[in-house]
Amino acid sequence: MRFEEFVQYVLHVARHTNRRLDHHWRPQYELCQPCHMNYDFIGHYETIADDAARVLRRIANNTDADVRFPATDPDSRNRNSREVLRKFYANVSVRNVLRLLQLYKKDYETFGYDIPDELRRKVNVTGDRI
Repeated sequence: MRFEEFVQYVLHVARHTNRRLDHHWRPQYELCQPCHMNYDFIGHYETIADDAARVLRRIANNTDADVRFPATDPDSRNRNSREVLRKFYANVSVRNVLRLLQLYKKDYETFGYDIPDELRRKVNVTGDRI
């Protein structure tokens, strides 16, 4: 399956069926329900090693445990995320990119993410408006 076909599938399920999206691509806002929980920490994938170390220090406070987050895959550090985004979204229509941004809008807002510049350029969006 090509990425653009996957995007079409996700958008179709999200918009035209009564089925819920699989938890892997369901908006995170729906999974963790930040309006109903009093979270005191939200980690980000981009800073996962530092975020995990912070959480583990809090958990292991006052113990002699040597708890560490597993090292990341060395291959993943060599990827250029901008180039990966450009490549994956090259064949996704502007309309579908806009629909994806709308689907995940609350995730961007709630968890402090900016729309990637590569997607902004593709759909000609400025500021935080989706």
